[in-house]
Amino acid sequence: MQCILREKLMAQAKKLADVSNIYRAESHRFVNAYLGWLEEAEKDLSGLRSPISILLQAEKSSLTSVLDGFLPDNIQAGKSIRKSQKAVAAQSLEKLSKEIYSTIGTIDHILEQLSEKLCHAVAVLASKEPELYNKLQVNQHGVNTIWNMLGRTPETVPMYNYFCAKLASTDLNYLLMDIIQKIASNTTDALDKSKNTHSSKNICADK
Repeated sequence: MQCILREKLMAQAKKLADVSNIYRAESHRFVNAYLGWLEEAEKDLSGLRSPISILLQAEKSSLTSVLDGFLPDNIQAGKSIRKSQKAVAAQSLEKLSKEIYSTIGTIDHILEQLSEKLCHAVAVLASKEPELYNKLQVNQHGVNTIWNMLGRTPETVPMYNYFCAKLASTDLNYLLMDIIQKIASNTTDALDKSKNTHSSKNICADK
């Protein structure tokens, strides 16, 4: 479910940026806005079993304790309670923002590597079935066709088993659909170039 986690993290990162803007524009609302984001993000990501969910819980507990009057050692003594709360929330926001984008980067790297392996497996299929690319449908049926062929073709069975172990069904569908869309786009471009070349030859012949 890496692709779902990525989408949710991107959405939460945008919302967190909006909270950061509140810090600069309406600082008196910042702490409550950030706490509200923490609660929403925790609920949104809770079912995906990501380590970042645990971090969200910890940061929410830490900020709640500050709201109850406890100040951590890294906050300068002598500040008003409101300024101390704001400082803790700002530090927490920066920490979580970095963690979110780091996680997104890690997911992108993983999906990119898996996509390259899938592309190689599909290329092996195409070498066995020359008309494969022309027959592909850009829909779930096309995804199912490729996946079933990977499981039936002896040369790709080891990769099929590898993907079964490594990929959730949602990630598999996402990656295969992306590959099929690229194949369809490249096939269309190739056909267009062929038509344009053929048309040019006819024009030259007419002259």
